[in-house]
Amino acid sequence: MFFHQRFVPGLAIYSYMVGDEKTKQCAVIDPTRDVDDFLEIAKREGLRITHVLETHVHADFVSGSVELKARLGDEVQVVVSGMGGAEWTPPYADRVVSDGDEIALGSLRLKAVHTPGHTYEHVSWMLFDDARSREVPWLIFTGDFLFVGDVGRPDLLGEEARKQLAHQLYESVFGVLPGLDDFTEIFPGHGAGSLCGKAIGSRGSSSMGYERRFSDALQPSDEPAWVASLLKGMPIAPPYFRRMKKVNAEGPKVLGPELPGRRRFTAKEVHERICEHCLVLDVRTKEAFAAAHIPGSVNIPLGRNLPTWAGWVLPYDRPILIVTDDPGEVPEVVKHLLRVGFDDVQGYLEGGLADWESHGFELGRLATASVHDLAAQLEGGSERPFVLDVRTDSEWDAGRIEGAHHIHGGTLEERYAEVPRDRRVAVVCGTGYRASIASSFLKREGYEDVTNILGGMSAWKAAGLPTTKA
Repeated sequence: MFFHQRFVPGLAIYSYMVGDEKTKQCAVIDPTRDVDDFLEIAKREGLRITHVLETHVHADFVSGSVELKARLGDEVQVVVSGMGGAEWTPPYADRVVSDGDEIALGSLRLKAVHTPGHTYEHVSWMLFDDARSREVPWLIFTGDFLFVGDVGRPDLLGEEARKQLAHQLYESVFGVLPGLDDFTEIFPGHGAGSLCGKAIGSRGSSSMGYERRFSDALQPSDEPAWVASLLKGMPIAPPYFRRMKKVNAEGPKVLGPELPGRRRFTAKEVHERICEHCLVLDVRTKEAFAAAHIPGSVNIPLGRNLPTWAGWVLPYDRPILIVTDDPGEVPEVVKHLLRVGFDDVQGYLEGGLADWESHGFELGRLATASVHDLAAQLEGGSERPFVLDVRTDSEWDAGRIEGAHHIHGGTLEERYAEVPRDRRVAVVCGTGYRASIASSFLKREGYEDVTNILGGMSAWKAAGLPTTKA
């Protein structure tokens, strides 16, 4: 059996390829939209991708099923669950399965098992190797139903749906999973860092027996207590999840083999508003952005969390222009954006900010300060800054600066009214990354006296400065 697990950091997505080494038939499970990796692996291994299997309609990334079908043609079947009703059955599917339906790949069989709870239509795919056993599954692809150390959240479709989905999830956990042997390997749809659960482990796989013994989510209790425990401390779901659901239910735009964002814009063209409606996305480091940037640009430093934060804070109705010091980074940035549905990437600033500076165009700057500077300012009496903490609820609860004001960075645009304009605003996060994003939005909104506290709460605690939980 050919087996490949692909991991996308940041969004923490696991996709899979499984194939029969004799017939060379191969299936891809839960692919991301950037499909070149799957195509290259199949070519290298001499495999034919004949099926693309979805576990459910994804909320956190754009599915690659349509893209793979477009690139490979009619020899590929897109297979989805139809058990959530018409609303959650993508129209681009070639085959719609019910509970117990099977896909054959030579001596391999993939059996659909309805495991609703994260979504209505969710299926897990049991893998049988008939050359070894026709009765006992070797492993199971659990999608967003079962993770290492956790289960999928049931609260992404609204309060009324949450009640029904939580009940279905309880039934799936304690009705379906007991039928699996302890040695059954589980391969989930996400790892640590995904917002599709609250306590997902960092390992890429586990066994059913280990999870039964050590996963809190699999410990038997009465349903109300189990649901209450599951939902307690659940992280806020980004608003872009709703958009991704719609895109994946209807079918995303086909990209083709060439990525967008290849056009080069000169500084003069940008200044003359050739890309007039573009949102300028500066992906340089927070330190570089603070030193100088195009006024009105948004800073999301390039890294594994770029797509998550782009989905949180960027508008979907604006074309995007990228600013980076290294044009070689553009394809990576574009892939990050495409994974969360930002299709209209116009291009990038040729020559980077150095070209902008050499033309003498206006520059924006963002003040920075150390945690020691902030501590001194907080002891200064009348000039005390407004400390804006943009971390998550759980981080805030674990300890914060006394007198700080908490707004999750992803919700800042909805809550500008809570941030005063007549005081210095000192923005704090875990290390300074999210604070730079929030600071760039405040500057764009017209706040003049904004400071990013470098090192954030990690540096604050490391310096032995006081925190409170009160």
